[in-house]
Amino acid sequence: MDSLHKVSSQRERAAALIIVLAFVVLVTALAVAYFSRATSDRPVAHASFNQSKADLLVASAMDNIIGDLRQEITNGSTATTTNGTTIYIPNSAANMIPQRSGNAAGVPNLIRLSVRSDSLSGNPAPGSRASAVNSTTDVSANGRFVTSTRWNTHYLVPKKNTGTDDSIPIDAFTNATPDWVFVTNQGATVITSPSNSVMGRYAYAIYDEGSLLDMNVAGYPTGTTAIQSGRKGSIAFADLTALGNYPIPNGSGGAYQVDKLVGWRNYATTQPTNTFPNSNFAANFQSDATRAAAYFTSIINNASGFLSTNTTTWAVSSNALRTDQSFVNRQELLAFRGSTQFSSNALQYLGTSSRGTNSPSFSPSTPAGSTIDYATLASTSTAVNPNFLLRTVSTSFTRFDGTTAVVGEPLVKTRFPLSRLAWITYKGPSALRTLPPQSPTLPTTDSNYDMWALQWLYGISASYLQAGTAANIKACFGLTFPTGGSAGSPWTYTNPAGTSAASAIMRLDQVAAAAREPDFFELLQAAILSGSLGQNTGGGVTGGNVFPDVHMSNTTHHILTIGACIIDQASPGSIPTRIQFNPSGTVWTAYGVKNLPYITQLYPIAGTSPNDSTKWATYLLFQLWNPHQNAGASTSSVRLRVDGAIGIFTGGNGQTWTAGATPQLTATWQSVILNSAYSFSTVAPLNTVSTTNAGPAPGPATGGTFVVLAAPVP
Repeated sequence: MDSLHKVSSQRERAAALIIVLAFVVLVTALAVAYFSRATSDRPVAHASFNQSKADLLVASAMDNIIGDLRQEITNGSTATTTNGTTIYIPNSAANMIPQRSGNAAGVPNLIRLSVRSDSLSGNPAPGSRASAVNSTTDVSANGRFVTSTRWNTHYLVPKKNTGTDDSIPIDAFTNATPDWVFVTNQGATVITSPSNSVMGRYAYAIYDEGSLLDMNVAGYPTGTTAIQSGRKGSIAFADLTALGNYPIPNGSGGAYQVDKLVGWRNYATTQPTNTFPNSNFAANFQSDATRAAAYFTSIINNASGFLSTNTTTWAVSSNALRTDQSFVNRQELLAFRGSTQFSSNALQYLGTSSRGTNSPSFSPSTPAGSTIDYATLASTSTAVNPNFLLRTVSTSFTRFDGTTAVVGEPLVKTRFPLSRLAWITYKGPSALRTLPPQSPTLPTTDSNYDMWALQWLYGISASYLQAGTAANIKACFGLTFPTGGSAGSPWTYTNPAGTSAASAIMRLDQVAAAAREPDFFELLQAAILSGSLGQNTGGGVTGGNVFPDVHMSNTTHHILTIGACIIDQASPGSIPTRIQFNPSGTVWTAYGVKNLPYITQLYPIAGTSPNDSTKWATYLLFQLWNPHQNAGASTSSVRLRVDGAIGIFTGGNGQTWTAGATPQLTATWQSVILNSAYSFSTVAPLNTVSTTNAGPAPGPATGGTFVVLAAPVP
């Protein structure tokens, strides 16, 4: 029994030893693995730590650079707080843009560099705090430097080698690359010798992308008509094939680069064929006019200022559903160029982030010699010509586009779309007009020619014309058309909230108090210097060698006339727009101007009446002229119609007209038809040749009609 026990004990001890050795091996392996991992993680952690330090330095550098730009704005402006919002108004025109420093010749986009002995002194722009150590030519102790080619990897600087795709900049920039700004425990500091207090360094160049073409918007495809692209109301109609010395081609030979751009960018809207970036991508632009039409429609109906991508989707296949696309940053634009291979030299003109809200920031300046200090008055609360940024929303309301006007934001948040001018026609709101089909082509004498031309010559969509309702026109223009009005009936200016003819046009501060957006005429009044409006002829209300100019002295009449002329220049019709208002109890009418002859002179001729030798007769001779440069060779279907009254003195010289006296001659829409063979492109009188329906001489004894002038009585 003892022998068996001893044998078992030895075996147990041997097993225990093996187990212990196994644990030792396992622990050793774990220790080795731990120390091995720790050894490998140490450089990673060290690199991460250094990267964090570098990121902090970069963030601090950006804060310094942006802070300097903000300080420049503050130093060069006068701060005004309105409704809790601070507006900075430049003290001079020079302070409206950043000051330049260290600029290389031939680099127009460059604003400033970090440069030694900076000329900027803080009035208003602070200097860059750079030391006399260049980032390119002064190599660091570890052999590092930044080449001029690397400085131009964004291609914003013109290239030296225009025949290659490298980013080597022109020599002027290579010889003036940025200097280093050293950061110590005291911040960015100019140093003159090596210092242990330096924690890092940075160098920078600031470029202006605001003057570049935004490639998220610019460029239109094949199939866009000259009428559509000629509008130039949007950067979308910028002609990329005329881009300086390095145009982006869009022609034969497979080089339809602009079509590829539009096809990629406006993918769901235009539905391009084939696959990007193949040479035949978006080839359907060259054969299917509906693709360009879809692009045009999307542009004129864009209401977001291109600040977001159109969310329209298109199923290119059963497994793919895509929207329009955009370049999120410049790197994506560079990658796109690499795929399509248009000239890299064009990149100096192209950007991706120059879009804005189009919020007007107009503030008048004082013209030389003016007795009115518009610049100072612009900051007052009741200025007719205010600083637009100081006119803010004081009471929330719903804007025309459906968004909510937030208290404190600019009252005029976007530009007024001039495409809305198409809503106003000679027969009332466009929404109530007949919209003719494209075929047949209507003659200019057709009563609906203007609506046909707006659609099929000028590219205004039917849906947009149908949006020209009476309510929308009143909201945007403050105009109403008489119920049941006929061709040529006058519009009435009431303002958007009025119910009858207005006596004046509101200022923007009054509009803000009314909690609404300004209408077309209110914007005109705010932008046109008040001293240039309502001017009489220099001789007083009735003075000088002219007819009485009571109407000419009224600023509201002048603004409405300017607005009517703008409406008429946008309309393809031939009947001038009339706009009525009520300045002081009597309705006045402002008239637009069409490409037609107008009365330039009026001659009175008097003598013995050919009807009765015992009486005196007076004739008024009219002289006409079409002042337009593109006056037609003939005048078609034009009728000269007169309205008003003339008082004729019955006594000798020195007689004055008694206000309120009954005039001797009153015209009530008497008319004469002009001969269509006459254009009146030069000044010419009305006579039996230039008119067709004047009555025979001597005319009725009561007068009041257009007749042939009787031969003088001997």
